[in-house]
Amino acid sequence: MERILSEEFENDLLSGKLAALLARVKNDNTLMLAIRKKYINIYYRGGSLLNLSEKSEHKYEASFDAKYAKGSIFNVPDSPKPILTQDDIQKWIDSFPIRKQIMDCWFTENPKMEREFQQLVVRENNYSSISNETEYFIWDIEFAEPELGARFDLLAFDWPASNRKSGDVRLALIEMKYGDKALKGDAGIVEHLEQFRQLLSDSDKWKKLCDMAEGQINQLNRLGLLRHTKGDERNFTVNKEKPQVIFLFANHNPRSEALRNELKSLEASDSFSTLRSLCDIRFFIASSAGYAMHSDCMADLDKYKEFMKALI
Repeated sequence: MERILSEEFENDLLSGKLAALLARVKNDNTLMLAIRKKYINIYYRGGSLLNLSEKSEHKYEASFDAKYAKGSIFNVPDSPKPILTQDDIQKWIDSFPIRKQIMDCWFTENPKMEREFQQLVVRENNYSSISNETEYFIWDIEFAEPELGARFDLLAFDWPASNRKSGDVRLALIEMKYGDKALKGDAGIVEHLEQFRQLLSDSDKWKKLCDMAEGQINQLNRLGLLRHTKGDERNFTVNKEKPQVIFLFANHNPRSEALRNELKSLEASDSFSTLRSLCDIRFFIASSAGYAMHSDCMADLDKYKEFMKALI
């Protein structure tokens, strides 16, 4: 399962024709670079601002999702599809402000709040002024891999403050729900729990995910996109033992019964009892307001139920 960039692609981002793009991402905390199979996505507000794929050695192809331009009051910039020179990628970088406006208008008419808040979690834990104090780094969003039968809202690694001298990290698989309506139907947390169980109970699939994570985390580090490391050259090792499965409920209405009912269903499910032996199931409780993630903010089910009870 190859989901890291080629050596040529990495080098072009570091010091070749694509270096200006990497510099732009590093200097704009509304953007996130995610590694895919032979391509990267530059995310803005949870949507793809730029898809850049490797076609052959040192030759790339750029694209922008046409759906954002439908009905737009702005003209889509005429940026080159083949990226063969530094000038080609610079034209795309120069077009980012107008492309952002186009996406802003589209999201106003077609809100995707869960995706948007996913990237807000990334921004707070990866790029903000307090990101070096947090204990989680989000290395991917909107992860989908058919080979694993897995889809995750956010993928992170847990790197406790007490262990910063080591590059040994643990994976955290995060499911985010924005508002109580997201808890209904096929998107309920019990359904997601079963997906986690199927992945973690298959040792071969779990090893593939850990190996892929290790490759991507180290590549992001070499690209200078891990603020936690302050640019050091350490190698990260992903611990293949018990990961964390984290549920993050954004803007829950405490007067609603929806989440309390979901927690009851979760506790009664067969997947929950099986999954507890495979991972640590946690529920994120913010430290006051905000999405900065710390180990002390991760409650088990009993503590989370107490938290919910205290709200009412």
